[in-house]
Amino acid sequence: MKKIASVLLIVLSLSSCSIFKKEIIRRGQIVPPLTVDLRSPQMPAGQIEAQFNRAFPLTGIIKREINVSYFPYEDAVCLQFRLNTLTYQLFWHKEGREAFLKALEKYNDDFTAQKLTNRNNRTKNQYGVVENNYLIWYMSSFTTRARGNLNVELGYYFREDSPFFAITMLEAYFKSPTLEKDDDQTSPIIPVFFTREQAKELAAFFNDSYLRSLAPDVQPARRVNTDADFEQY
Repeated sequence: MKKIASVLLIVLSLSSCSIFKKEIIRRGQIVPPLTVDLRSPQMPAGQIEAQFNRAFPLTGIIKREINVSYFPYEDAVCLQFRLNTLTYQLFWHKEGREAFLKALEKYNDDFTAQKLTNRNNRTKNQYGVVENNYLIWYMSSFTTRARGNLNVELGYYFREDSPFFAITMLEAYFKSPTLEKDDDQTSPIIPVFFTREQAKELAAFFNDSYLRSLAPDVQPARRVNTDADFEQY
């Protein structure tokens, strides 16, 4: 009986340590969610193209232009595109851009090594997830601009027998300031497909040196960890 009790005590202790360590790591990595003021100065960075799924019930993919701009005060890169009657502005913070570049490097390595496999879209987050990017979406300049934070998965999709590098925009939630539930909005889940050349062009716009050259005299506001009770080990 004593032996069983000792084993249970050890298991519980290990479990508690595991939970505590997870909490330390989680809290050590927290930074405030990205927000962007559209009245802030913004610098045009360039334009790229990418592919999107056609609106249901149509099938296949369609090419769209994406305008890229830089908001130096928030240190955020905006990808703006029009899709299915809505305009989207997806903002990437520095940590997210770095994750994108690392994911693209892994994708290119896997592409070269022919390790990419068609597994029914289960590879959409193969290279990780970027948390707390920022999204604004609206129908026209006269309608409400919904906004909220969202996570973006990094991976790849097979479309028409081609393995596209992909970002998948998960849902963002907008709570209307009118307090009317009918005015609340949820953004759709949107995969964005890049050829290797298109992804390379976006990676160039995510380069810190290039972004600093657009606004050399502006010092970005620092997103400070507001929950740093523990040091990350």
